[in-house]
Amino acid sequence: MHQSLPLQQIKAFEAAARRLSFSRAAEELNVLQPAISRHVAALEAELGVRLFLRTKPRLTLTEDGVLLADAVSRGFDAIRNGMDALRARRGDETIVVSASIGFTSLYLLPRLAEFQALHPSTKIQIVTRDQNPDFNANKCDVVILFGDQGIPGASSRRIFAERMVAVCHPDLLNNGQSLTHAELAHRKLLHMSELDHNGDWKRFFEGTGIEISKPPAHDAYLSYMVYLRAIQNGLGIGIGWRPLLDEYLNSGALALASAHECNTKRGYFCSITPAGQSKPGTGLFLDWIGEVD
Repeated sequence: MHQSLPLQQIKAFEAAARRLSFSRAAEELNVLQPAISRHVAALEAELGVRLFLRTKPRLTLTEDGVLLADAVSRGFDAIRNGMDALRARRGDETIVVSASIGFTSLYLLPRLAEFQALHPSTKIQIVTRDQNPDFNANKCDVVILFGDQGIPGASSRRIFAERMVAVCHPDLLNNGQSLTHAELAHRKLLHMSELDHNGDWKRFFEGTGIEISKPPAHDAYLSYMVYLRAIQNGLGIGIGWRPLLDEYLNSGALALASAHECNTKRGYFCSITPAGQSKPGTGLFLDWIGEVD
């Protein structure tokens, strides 16, 4: 039989890892801060590893903590996807939108209240698909994709074009001074291993004559949200996208490591699937989220 999971401890750890703060995790879960500390300490004791470095002003995930955060994030996403699938079977008049976790967290959710205010009778159900082997675009009404185009033959609009920037924790820069290409290439660069993004640094340095070697396994991340947390924790310099990270850059949580911005023909596209063609709300959503001409 499988060993029972310490769900309260895992929930406390997940919130603290995402917020990088015991206090903010406690506010989110509506408990006192010492309860979060106890749950995390108990989980560390059970696993025999340290998950956080208790640094100020924010917590820092250890390498073991990053590994567990990635696993927990994927597990929670699988649970959410299962619950979303059950809700979809009820036949509610909703628009099912599929997007990656990163796009959903950093771009769609912060703006979704605006759409709901404009179209209160159209309900949006978001289904994230990262590392979801059961993902089926035909069960969604709208799909948001990253690449050169939307779904071929479907009604599609570009949301925004790709604007890649190098980002890092501000403490990695000397008085906030950006790095040259040569200086940047000699720093610890964090990579994405996901297929669409495993060549991002090569694209970023294209035309400079600088060759980027294949990263060691511990510097490559499959989940973008874990990758972003690693960058926030100062584990290295990573690739970011504007406007996805504008809030982090404007607040000073992240800094531009280089003045260079790499613009490509790729981008995020929104497409209406065959399942969504008969729903009026999909056209409203497409017009709302699409790039202004």
